[in-house]
Amino acid sequence: MEPKSVKLEEHVEFYRYISNSNDQPRFVLHYRTDAPLSIKSVLYFPETKPGLFEMSRETEVGVSLYTRRILIKAKAENILPKWLRFVKGVVDSEDIPLNLSRELLQNSPLINKLRNVLTTRILKFLQDRSKRDVENYLAFYKDYSLFIKEGIVTTQDVHEKEEIAKLLRYESSEQEAGTLITLPEYIEKLGEGQKDIYYLCAPSRALALSSPYLEALRERKVQVLFCYEPHDELILLQLRSFQNFNLTSVEKEMRQDKEEDKSGQILGPDSLPSSDADKLVSWIEEKMKNKVHSVKITTKLDSHPCVVTVEEMAAARHFLKTQSQNLNEEQRFSLLQPRLEINPKHPVIKKLASLSSSNPALAELVVQQLFSNAMVVAGLVEDPRTILGNINELLTLALEKH
Repeated sequence: MEPKSVKLEEHVEFYRYISNSNDQPRFVLHYRTDAPLSIKSVLYFPETKPGLFEMSRETEVGVSLYTRRILIKAKAENILPKWLRFVKGVVDSEDIPLNLSRELLQNSPLINKLRNVLTTRILKFLQDRSKRDVENYLAFYKDYSLFIKEGIVTTQDVHEKEEIAKLLRYESSEQEAGTLITLPEYIEKLGEGQKDIYYLCAPSRALALSSPYLEALRERKVQVLFCYEPHDELILLQLRSFQNFNLTSVEKEMRQDKEEDKSGQILGPDSLPSSDADKLVSWIEEKMKNKVHSVKITTKLDSHPCVVTVEEMAAARHFLKTQSQNLNEEQRFSLLQPRLEINPKHPVIKKLASLSSSNPALAELVVQQLFSNAMVVAGLVEDPRTILGNINELLTLALEKH
């Protein structure tokens, strides 16, 4: 049958029959082609949210394979990649031999070609839906974005990764809350000379906007994508680049800055004098040598006294969530090698410089707390309750004269 001759009611009835469900398809892809293979297919995208068992990669795929209207295999594997296991439907190809064995079904170059053609067509279809039917696509994305992101991680083909990445949607620092943009839309608004797509991972928009890592980029009016799901930064870390633009976390951008902020002119008139700043850096490095790998003056902060940076923040956070229970505190800091970057303009840092000589005990508690705060902001502290002891000591010493 020609795609245009099939009524929606017929699609709904057929979808319910093959999927054994009572919902309706959100999208229908009725696809026919004679090249590079002869394919007649009807593919459905569910309207309801995926169930718990459907999220598992062990779930059977929902597409059956036919040749000349003869069933080869119901719920045939390898017809679509695993990340598209939520798609339901049937595929009929006259190029598939009737005597195709189970082994050939898994390893046949013909099946691989069929899978590539179908995957490419599905990606093109979803990209088209995302532009023509924005509201419906965003509802689909809300329910099935995890599958899309799984496709980026599991797909080995770089071109296919980028095609899948066109389906991603994120909020950004330059858009209103709730407004989602694509990676191509981000690139369209790149500033002159900008070669990176910047992103920031945080549990919420409020925390993202208040992040110390965002301050310098916002001041330069550089757009930053906001990622609210814990797995998002691993997805973007895996993607690495998009259309020849590097995907860079704002934490990495801060750490990679090679500018040496050592002269008084660079630090500015409202900052600590360079000599005092250098003395403070040396003092902190001595007091925090068991935790901090290095200390650096930065001019990229405004309202925050300090930040912590590590070489790969996303990988570090993932490592702490999965492996930190096997390591003691000294081992964790040895592996992380955190760098403490201090803001010489901040009142707390200025006061700390004088306290380091007038009241070393209080100063040490203050710098310990500043480091702990920065580690919490960086997402490198699994249980914030571990820093309460130092807070109580600091309060006790601060209130001694009152």
